[in-house]
Amino acid sequence: MEQTDQHSILEPNGVNDAGQQFLAFGGTREFSRAQSSLHVHPDVTVVKSSEGFGWTDLYAAITDERPHLAIRRAIPDIWFASTLTGIELRRTVGDEQLHGVLSSNLVTITPAGIAVRDEIAVPVNALHVYLKGDAMQEVADDLFATHRSDRAIIPAFASEDRMLFLLLHAIRAALDEPPRSNLLKVELLARVLASHVLQIHSTDGVARTRTADRLGSNQLRLVVDYIEANLCGEISVNELAAITGLSREQFFRRFKASQRISPHRYVMMARIERAKACLADPKLELVSIALMCGFSSQAHFGSVFKRFMGTSPARYRRSIA
Repeated sequence: MEQTDQHSILEPNGVNDAGQQFLAFGGTREFSRAQSSLHVHPDVTVVKSSEGFGWTDLYAAITDERPHLAIRRAIPDIWFASTLTGIELRRTVGDEQLHGVLSSNLVTITPAGIAVRDEIAVPVNALHVYLKGDAMQEVADDLFATHRSDRAIIPAFASEDRMLFLLLHAIRAALDEPPRSNLLKVELLARVLASHVLQIHSTDGVARTRTADRLGSNQLRLVVDYIEANLCGEISVNELAAITGLSREQFFRRFKASQRISPHRYVMMARIERAKACLADPKLELVSIALMCGFSSQAHFGSVFKRFMGTSPARYRRSIA
């Protein structure tokens, strides 16, 4: 018997169906199962998910599924599915019908706004990852010129994209980490995932004209002061947007209009500037500088510094000695 979603909308700082506390950061809701197309069905068991982790750009779940019929509603976000055990799948999208026996290293991409009908013929363990459409648009605006930033995601049935597969499984690995310790990593993984999909699995959409207002001088000062005061810790776009009283999308566009770069790149540049000042002190070890400037490790510090400065921290230090 077919069964469609029976979800209630979760309120910020409420409790989810599993009894876990619902986390909200910077006034932005966690991306929950209720917002995904992963339906409630007696033949579908969610073994593990990001529910209650506070992830705002991604929702991820590992499922144990018996043969069943799944009606996937259209949502404003992008859905990636990869099986862990292989699957025989019949998919109906509008008038198009697809069928295949898919191995565990393939990925199916369902763009926003598309409803599908899936017939799963054999028991399967699967990984489902949902990426917020707003996060995808932010990265598109950052990657492409304004007149090209409206991208159409190309559906994929059993894509052999190895990099996409690895990114999804990096997100899967994050499900085994302490929730509050990996928020920055998950935010970065969401941006890398969006960037890869936009580069490989998208085409120019219908162009639209936007006039982005700038941040007010007080708003910009508050944001810059907050970044400088918190460089040693995690800084998310959600936190910065909350400071200005704007939505995440409004903040992203206005910040970029004001500074000509994205908030993420601005934070990275601020970390590098702080690191350059610290490197002038020969008493400070590189690992200490890395942590003081908000990098996860000395190796992370070294790779980012070299990308921005064209040289390693050690060589830069010698050049200014």
